Amino acid sequence: MRRTLALTLTTATLLAACGAPKPEAGQILTVKTARIAEANFQPSIEAISMLESTTTVSLRPETDGRVVKVLAKDGERVEAGQPILELDNVQQSAALNAARAQARTDKLNAERYEFLFKNGASSAKQRDQYVTQAISSRDKVLADAATLGYKFVRSPIDGVVGDLDSVKLGDYVKAGQAITGIVDNSTLWTLMQIPATRAGEVKIGQTVNVTSQTNPPVKGEGEVSFISPYFGVSGSNSSPNALMVKATFPNLTGQLKTGQFVKSQIVVGEQQALAVPVQAVFMQAQQPFVYVTVPLSQALPKIKASASVPDKQKKKLEKLPPTTPIVVQKPVQLGELQNNLYPLKSGLKKGDTVVVSNTALLSNGIPVKTAH
Repeated sequence: MRRTLALTLTTATLLAACGAPKPEAGQILTVKTARIAEANFQPSIEAISMLESTTTVSLRPETDGRVVKVLAKDGERVEAGQPILELDNVQQSAALNAARAQARTDKLNAERYEFLFKNGASSAKQRDQYVTQAISSRDKVLADAATLGYKFVRSPIDGVVGDLDSVKLGDYVKAGQAITGIVDNSTLWTLMQIPATRAGEVKIGQTVNVTSQTNPPVKGEGEVSFISPYFGVSGSNSSPNALMVKATFPNLTGQLKTGQFVKSQIVVGEQQALAVPVQAVFMQAQQPFVYVTVPLSQALPKIKASASVPDKQKKKLEKLPPTTPIVVQKPVQLGELQNNLYPLKSGLKKGDTVVVSNTALLSNGIPVKTAH
């Protein structure tokens, strides 16, 4: 998020905000402040969802056989068509060699009788008989080669080999048996459940940011590629009052993986608004407040008129310079927190100065110092 908020934070030595002793009598507390200004906010919808690869397949033999070679390793990147396992194929190899030898012989005979036919030394019937035999032998070579090919379990896609520990040399495998998975994590997708109350905000093509739960977190960016035409269906894994939304994105860093849970954020808009730093906000009875600094000369008339301020405190304030900063507690209405900033709905105006340190030690109407 591009911030335009200009924080005018002081650099004086501070009392610790949590657990710090309260200032002694007569001591004025030093605080940091920030000026209220506009920032760029991107309202979003958040969900926890699992990543899936757009291309994941199970490696399965197409024929029965005993494993005689393991030609790849766990986690190895392979290309489509690359052999992963070799099954026993002595008979199939011998049959193919014999078929190739026979095909060569039949081809020579067909060529010989073609020559004799052209020179009138052979009949068309004899020539056709040998040509037909050569074609049959050629087709048998192709069939035997395909049969031998089934004895090599190949990767159907470009990707990374999964766990191969379930199959070892000498193991007997059957056609259709799941050996391992081949995963291509270059493009991923995630399926998010969006509350029905916010379903109308989601559109195809909106940006979706994903962040892993690892430390440090890994980030990715994609877009909404599918919005379900119906809400959750009874009997499925989705909530009955949620909309299923799919996002697809390139795995540019290669660090995100299938099956990983991530925090997904669908960016549903963009707006400029006055921003309040999270450090300035404190809660009382579920109402957010901030402390605003104002010159004593501006606050003193109201303080004198207040029945809740002791006369002793009023007299102390009257002795201070008119420019002394005074903190005034103000209630505020805020939007959702984004990058340590709250969008301001009401309660402050542009240019107001709020306290962003030691708020737990403050009370309404006390003087403070701001470092310069």
